[in-house]
Amino acid sequence: MFENIFETVIKGSNTIFLDVNESDYYLSYDTINNKAAEEITNNFFRLKQKDGIPKIIDITEDRFTHTIKITVEVDTQSESDIEPYIVPDSLNVTRNQ
Repeated sequence: MFENIFETVIKGSNTIFLDVNESDYYLSYDTINNKAAEEITNNFFRLKQKDGIPKIIDITEDRFTHTIKITVEVDTQSESDIEPYIVPDSLNVTRNQ
């Protein structure tokens, strides 16, 4: 399902749209709800290794295009406060001692 998700990014904005094929969506979920949208979005972000914390704004079904549109706001500020973990270089651990 995740390789068939079409992502639309608005330049200069923290809002993105994920369009999921209707048949792919209903293969895994019975109804359109926020819990399913959160699960799809979180897994999509993990799979694509995207930065930020996604927050579901809206989920709608477009019967004309047969897609489920998930509107997501991405919080990128929260991650900037976290210091990255630096893996020590095993070759330099005992150097200069």
